Amino acid sequence: VSPGALTLRQGEQQALTFTIPGPAPAGGMLIDVRTDIPESVIMPEVLVPAGQTSVTVPVQGGKPGSGSLFFTSSAGESTVAVTVTGR
Repeated sequence: VSPGALTLRQGEQQALTFTIPGPAPAGGMLIDVRTDIPESVIMPEVLVPAGQTSVTVPVQGGKPGSGSLFFTSSAGESTVAVTVTGR
């Protein structure tokens, strides 16, 4: 997952790129995303398209807070630190 940490202002968006070691299977590879700051992070479902090795999704800052995003897939696990500040 790149970058390894995010610092966002409320309403600001940054791109987060997920890369897996090999092409995603037919139907794609769903990456399970959890967070300990659900009111601070707004992001879509993460699905690496079939045959691809990466996908980039927007992450938007919600309410101010700091914590982590936790990612789990058949390709492994990863964590990204997130800080959301006020406007």
